[in-house]
Amino acid sequence: MQKEIDKIDGQNYIYHRFTFDSAIQNHTFIGDEFIGMNPGDKSETMEIFDRVVAAGKDGFMPNLVEEFKKVLGDGNYIYDGYEIGEEDFGLYFFIKAELFDSLFDKVKLWSKAVDIDRFIWWDEE
Repeated sequence: MQKEIDKIDGQNYIYHRFTFDSAIQNHTFIGDEFIGMNPGDKSETMEIFDRVVAAGKDGFMPNLVEEFKKVLGDGNYIYDGYEIGEEDFGLYFFIKAELFDSLFDKVKLWSKAVDIDRFIWWDEE
């Protein structure tokens, strides 16, 4: 399947959402808080949510985001934020088109090395 190309500052990028199962919360990255739909303590969840929103696009799972940035490599991506769902969440990146396939494979290898590949939905379409 052909991926859509976005041109940013004269460079070609592919927009991609890395989707995670919410179960990744049991395999946390130090300092990251997962905001799930926990009906038990709504005030605590709202407090965490308010902090995440106030921090902007880098406020949710910041350590996981930083690990992704390291794997993708400086200058090879533009991080565009996150989206939280009831059963999953996504991290959005513009990835340089000419490097997309190799960086996607690199993320897969990294995710296996740190034992989180089972929490990432690898739908490549």
